[in-house]
Amino acid sequence: MKDKERAVARGLEKLYPKLGALREPEDQFSPFDFECDTYIIEVKCRSKVWDPWFIEEIKYLTNINIAESLKKDFVFLTEVNKDAYVYNISRMTRDSYDFDWSNKLLPNSTEFNKTKMIEKKVGYLPIKDATIIKL
Repeated sequence: MKDKERAVARGLEKLYPKLGALREPEDQFSPFDFECDTYIIEVKCRSKVWDPWFIEEIKYLTNINIAESLKKDFVFLTEVNKDAYVYNISRMTRDSYDFDWSNKLLPNSTEFNKTKMIEKKVGYLPIKDATIIKL
């Protein structure tokens, strides 16, 4: 977990005190970054804005299943320069949102020394469908 993601969590706690404390999962390999009584939250901190953002299908499926088992909603949040683009993926799924799933050639890993490209299935998240929060 990086300090940037923790700063995003602290910002959300200040803006939305009803969330309570956003806790980091005990498992360091958890597919999400924070949870509270209502949500599991995946946080991505980026240096530039993309439209659309995308979510890998494996991340989507894993977190949707975890959220359902915990009776919580899965929230995907991307932060750029203290602007948070927030998507309630569980709600979008319940509303039959079209993620426009397709294959995309992406790095195998986010580690910079591992540059092998592989095909990954991704869904698209246009900015027009985000809730944008100033942290």
